Amino acid sequence: MSASSSHEKCEPNLTPLLDMVLQLIMFFMLCANFVNEQVVKTIELPNALATKPVEKTTQDYLILNVNKQGTTLVANEALDGPAKVQRYMQNQFEIDKAKAAQRGKAKEWEAGKGRSLIILRADKECHFKQVNDVMAACRRAGYTDIQLRAIQASALGGQN
Repeated sequence: MSASSSHEKCEPNLTPLLDMVLQLIMFFMLCANFVNEQVVKTIELPNALATKPVEKTTQDYLILNVNKQGTTLVANEALDGPAKVQRYMQNQFEIDKAKAAQRGKAKEWEAGKGRSLIILRADKECHFKQVNDVMAACRRAGYTDIQLRAIQASALGGQN
């Protein structure tokens, strides 16, 4: 046995690590696309003096977009009128209820806790009545936690 044969070359196998990193990158890209899919980029949000971001602990939320014409857009689907919005939200309410039952949190959910947060992004040119009709449809469907989105005026360089 020679001295050179006792020293085998030991190199770490990086293939599993590279596979895991690639899977993580794809996962985060998909997550980012699902969030961006709900946001309609053509909607210009109104300005506000003070704004509050969505809490980081919020897990379940649904984004509703209301364009200048008052049409509600949800996940690339146009809902014309409060009746269609209410039907869509009632279906979503039943889906949320089933998810809560699967998690074993049906009693909390029935008490009003753990329901999805509704984020309403209304264009600054649409009428208040249109926004109010969407909010009322969400309330009739069973949702009580509704937040409006706006742009903070100080972020715009002090414009009002």
